[in-house]
Amino acid sequence: MSDLVQALRTFVRVAERLNFSTVATQSNASHTTIARRIDQLEAHFGARLLNRSTRKLTLTREGERLLDHARVVIEEIDHAEAELGGEAAARGVVRVGVTTALGLYYAGRMIALHARHPDLRVEFSVTDWQGSLVESGLDLALRVGDPAPAAPDVRPLGPFGRLLVAAPAYLDMRGAPVYPEDLLAHDCITYGYGPSRAQWEVGGQMLRIAGCFRANSSEAVHRAVISGLGIGLLPAIQVREDVAAGRLAIILPDAAIPPLQLAVAHRFAGMRLPMRVRVVLDFLVDHFPAGEEPVVGGG
Repeated sequence: MSDLVQALRTFVRVAERLNFSTVATQSNASHTTIARRIDQLEAHFGARLLNRSTRKLTLTREGERLLDHARVVIEEIDHAEAELGGEAAARGVVRVGVTTALGLYYAGRMIALHARHPDLRVEFSVTDWQGSLVESGLDLALRVGDPAPAAPDVRPLGPFGRLLVAAPAYLDMRGAPVYPEDLLAHDCITYGYGPSRAQWEVGGQMLRIAGCFRANSSEAVHRAVISGLGIGLLPAIQVREDVAAGRLAIILPDAAIPPLQLAVAHRFAGMRLPMRVRVVLDFLVDHFPAGEEPVVGGG
C-alpha cells in the first residue's frame, strides 16, 4: 500500500509539472526512479497514464481521470496524518487565480502564510479575467460579483473599493471634473477589451465614458494614468501609495462609487475541502482588504 501511495504522489507531481527531471530533483530521486514509479502505476491500473516523447509529456485521458482520484486519496491520507500526528501544517501545491491588484496585495502578505506552513507551495495565476477553474488547473479563483446564496463552492470576501484618480500633470492640462457628468469630456483610461464602450457608475449616474487607451489589465491602466494620459477608475489598494506620495490625486472624492463585490470559488463542490486548499482559502479571507482606512490626500 505504501508503494502505491508513493507512486500516486509521484504521479501527481509529474502530472502537475510534466517533467520527470524536475520531479526527480524536487524529490531527491533519480530520473529512473520517477519513471519506474509511473511504470508501476500504469501496470497496477492497466492503463497508459502519460504520453511520453523526447520533447514533452502529456496526460492521457486515463491519466486525467486518475489525477483527480489521486489528489483525493493523497489529501485524505495527509489529512489523517495531520489529525493523528497532531500536525497543524499544510503541505502540497495550491494554485490560485487572482486579479492583478489583489494578487500583488496578497503576494506582499504571503510570508505570514509561509511561516506557518513552510511545506505549502502557492502558485498565483495573475489575470483580471478568470476562466474555468477546472480548465485552468486552479484550486481557487477570485470572482467579481455577488455569489448565488446557495453556491457551495463560493465564499464571499467582501466589497472592494475603487477610486477615480488622475496624475497632477493631467489635471494641470485639462482641469479637474467638478460633477460626474464632466467625465464625459475627459480622457478616461478604461478597463476592458472589445468594441463596446465602458460604463462607470459615479454619483448615481451611469456614464458611457471613452478615452484614447483601454486595457484588460488594471496594472496597464494604472501605469497609463500615472503617466498623465487620463483619468482612471482603479482599486483603492492599487493607488493608495500613489495618492499618499502625490503621484495621483483623487477625482470627485464626494461622489459615490459602488464597490465591486469579491468572492473566492473552489473546485471541490460536494467534497471535503483539502487541508492545503482550506488553509489558503482562510488566508485569502482573513487578509482581504475590507474595512481599511480610507485613502487620504485626494484633490
